[in-house]
Amino acid sequence: MPARRDLCTGRIEFPWRSWGPRETFDVDWALTCRESNVYSALFTDHANLFDVGAENYHVWYDHWELVRGHFNDRCRTSLPITPGRRNQPYKIYDEGRTTWASEADSFVARNLSNVCSWLDTHARHASPFFLMVDEFDPHWPLDPPEPYRSMYLEDQKLAERKLTTVYRSARSEDYTEDELRWMNAQYAGKLTMVDRWLGTLLDTLDRHNLWEDTLLVVTTDHGEFLGEYGQMSKGGGFSYPLFSRIPLFVHHPKVAGGSRCSALTCTVDLHATTLSALGLPIDPHTHSRSLLPLLTGECLSIRNEVLYGWWGKGFYWTDGKRLLCKAPEHEGPLFQYGVNLGEKYVGLKPERFDRYANAEVGQFLPHTQRPVYRIPSDGLCYGARRVDFDAIFDLVSDPTCLKNLWEDTALRSELLPCLCQAMKELQVPHEHFERLGLSQA
Repeated sequence: MPARRDLCTGRIEFPWRSWGPRETFDVDWALTCRESNVYSALFTDHANLFDVGAENYHVWYDHWELVRGHFNDRCRTSLPITPGRRNQPYKIYDEGRTTWASEADSFVARNLSNVCSWLDTHARHASPFFLMVDEFDPHWPLDPPEPYRSMYLEDQKLAERKLTTVYRSARSEDYTEDELRWMNAQYAGKLTMVDRWLGTLLDTLDRHNLWEDTLLVVTTDHGEFLGEYGQMSKGGGFSYPLFSRIPLFVHHPKVAGGSRCSALTCTVDLHATTLSALGLPIDPHTHSRSLLPLLTGECLSIRNEVLYGWWGKGFYWTDGKRLLCKAPEHEGPLFQYGVNLGEKYVGLKPERFDRYANAEVGQFLPHTQRPVYRIPSDGLCYGARRVDFDAIFDLVSDPTCLKNLWEDTALRSELLPCLCQAMKELQVPHEHFERLGLSQA
């Protein structure tokens, strides 16, 4: 969800808060479209967009569709109800999954079919338009239907066993070798299935000759660990490039295809890119930078460096050639900032809301004059906090980050000021300097 807020609002979220909804003071891209008479629509099977504490990302779209039933979508009652309903999402998902008659019943097939149907009906009658297609897959449970289930698995005996399709641990050591082989094959199968249905969207663009006046962007929110570095899924460990360097494919009508670009970008930049392509205004306080000058050759880069991370953990900095991570040296101080702070990962018990009693209210955010809460962290965030470590990697000679150069004092003295300067330019809360053991001088 933090990636969705970065996209929707053009503001980097992680220095100020964790998992949560769109704030009322955010500059929503769908609202910007509506105010400028540009039609917008959201197509998704991603139930978290409607989950507790993140349920308002769809509200400004002119049209939205949700394919029901993917994991964490409580779209039906599952009996018997377990105490605390802890396993209800699994049971509901499994019950719905058994009704599939063919691949066409899968979530990605239904979601992408909805997009294609809209384009068939409206593409030439709603110009300009903006479609946000948020496809949850390839997400666990890792259970693609045939032929994808057995496409990357040659061991028939292994295929006949009922091995896990969900992540029960963030550590690969908690899985058997057979389970890891199985999950890798099923993930590859899901990827292939998603590619196949993405192809139906590309075919629809062909059918309506939309390539001539349509910007198409394909990306994701994060990579996936399947045993690499001892990690599984997005378990909150060190954010190696396998996890943080995500795919980005762009079609621009005035740019020849087939080329590669090594310029640094980040997820938040797609906000300004989208609005620029539509000729719409961009908020002056945004952290987003349009990719259009980069795509059309007007410039060779839009960023010299990228700052990224997870709320409550370390700060990462890269210039594309070197990667630096500065891990926390202290548990605090740590605060969440906002008005409509999500409760997804801070619990729903009444005593959890007592943290608001210790909140300050003030103009704490650099991009808005609205008063917001400044709430002391209760120690709960997505994943364990003490998982990052101080590290420097040479991404040119060591792209898989196997040799930590942190003890190189000259290199550390060169890059730590770069991190500090990037944090200052972003105007991150001062307490991050303290907990990371960095000087603000």
